Amino acid sequence: MEEDSTLNTRDRLKHIGLSLFARHGYEGTSLSQIADAAGIKKPSIYNHFESKAALFLELASDAENDILALVEASLAQHAQAPYAERLRHLVESCCAFSYREHQGVFYKRFLLFPPQELSAQAEAITRRGETLLDERLTRFFEQGRQSGVLRNELTARQFNAALYCLVDGLLSETFMYERDELNQRFEGVWSVFWAGVKAGG
Repeated sequence: MEEDSTLNTRDRLKHIGLSLFARHGYEGTSLSQIADAAGIKKPSIYNHFESKAALFLELASDAENDILALVEASLAQHAQAPYAERLRHLVESCCAFSYREHQGVFYKRFLLFPPQELSAQAEAITRRGETLLDERLTRFFEQGRQSGVLRNELTARQFNAALYCLVDGLLSETFMYERDELNQRFEGVWSVFWAGVKAGG
């Protein structure tokens, strides 16, 4: 029974931390604020996380893992669909991640403005996530090449880089545009991107 209570408290601290980090950033959030929101004393947090940095970095790792899981789910769910449809759904899924409550904003902050004091750890998390994502995207790219859907002269490195730039650019625009406007911009950007990578484009 005690174990369940501990796990619930830990998960609750992560949920509250995610919300506060998303709204106020790393520097603008204190363990005291997290403890107050959780209805516990600040020292009790140390039963679950050794520091604010440890909590933040675990949330960052969770976000990277969730994005990877999202990519895998998208590719698996639409495995039998035409390649262009699979690619578009993949891009849409990655963009939709930025709209997840709290986690989307948290991840945008982490990706674009990582805490300076945690720069080395943040870079390691990002590099690990990108390496794992590269592996999956490269396999997906090879499927397109082998089926003759993608341009012959296109390399996996070029494909992955273009895809990252597309998603990162759209992710940045979520700071400036509402969902409806972003959807319209997505249509234009997608048409140009697909024309650039498809065979005969």
